[in-house]
Amino acid sequence: MATENQENNGNAAPLSLSERGVARRRLAKAGVGAAGLLVTLESRATMTPLICKSPSGALSGGLSSNYSQSTTCAGLSPGYWKNHSSWPCSRTIMFASVFGGNSKACTAKTLNTSYDCSTMLNLLSKQTFDKYNLGMHLVATYLNVISGKISFLSVATLQKMWSDLQKTGSYSPAQGVYWNAEQVKNYLANTHD
Repeated sequence: MATENQENNGNAAPLSLSERGVARRRLAKAGVGAAGLLVTLESRATMTPLICKSPSGALSGGLSSNYSQSTTCAGLSPGYWKNHSSWPCSRTIMFASVFGGNSKACTAKTLNTSYDCSTMLNLLSKQTFDKYNLGMHLVATYLNVISGKISFLSVATLQKMWSDLQKTGSYSPAQGVYWNAEQVKNYLANTHD
């Protein structure tokens, strides 16, 4: 394990990185042209630290979690939100009512069979129609944003990610950079514990 110092709220704190993490950090610092691809190289289980930047910020400054004192970076996982009942909104709110879609066409028979017909709570569990668990991470990140646990993303940004993915199959965090659903999910997964 390698150790680097990182500035965190004005205090130097040691940060342990795996050999792969150190390699990614070197690549990011070297300014590799495909910096957006670095987000997708590994799963959250092996990536530390959290990404505490907007999607474009994650591209333009590397993947370190240096953030200002005013940035809140305490996102909670989908598992946390699934298992805790104190939400900043109703647990039965429909995904489509937050992210756009048509939940009015849903019936008791179609409930929880698609994004449009799923509750936010339901999407926090793996779904056959949610190939990359994108819905799961959108919901967790949405809850983190509206509860004030993260401040570097907005509800509007999350809604744009979803809308763009539905309309074009990709989300553009910066000019000339396009993330597919899996890449968006990987970014979101790295914004919480």
